Amino acid sequence: MLVLGLNRRGRPCLAVLLGAALVATGCTGSTKRIDPDRLSDKEVGTGLTSQDFRSVCQRMARSLTAIQEIQNANSPPTVAIEPVVNRSSELIDGTEFARKIRTEMIKHAEGRVQFVDRELTKAVEEENRAKRRGKVTGDDAVREGADYFLTGRIFSIDNTTGKTATGYFRLSFRLTKANSSVIVWEDDYELKKESTTGHMYR
Repeated sequence: MLVLGLNRRGRPCLAVLLGAALVATGCTGSTKRIDPDRLSDKEVGTGLTSQDFRSVCQRMARSLTAIQEIQNANSPPTVAIEPVVNRSSELIDGTEFARKIRTEMIKHAEGRVQFVDRELTKAVEEENRAKRRGKVTGDDAVREGADYFLTGRIFSIDNTTGKTATGYFRLSFRLTKANSSVIVWEDDYELKKESTTGHMYR
């Protein structure tokens, strides 16, 4: 804020009030790291949290790794991820759950299962074309076929009565044979939350 005043010689001058400095410094904030398994005080409401995400994926990875189709296989079966259908009220990429399950299994399954990276299919095909044209050297890459497909579904039921809201979630995942569509494994994770705060974060 600017005001008109007089200098020592009695001439008009402009003085800057301290309020301007307060405005400049009034927008400061702070950032801190927290454990992704810890529920933040700011996460109020009935939506999914990072804690839920990690718990779901870790539990599904353990359950899937334990099935006989993986434990008793003569060679590591190959799994391809298919999109996870999100029919919940959460605006999230459901397939990210399957990707996290894949990460957990690669880390802890000790090589008992392998995954094909379908996200690189286009890059593999372009690389093969470049090799055939002689632009790069090497043998054509062979696309590994999948023995199983990993997919899932996310579903929710939401209710609000006055200032109280509840949210129920069911996250289910299944492993299906690629050559017969037979489901060899399915598991789910259910949770329900209640919020009585005035502001819900989702």
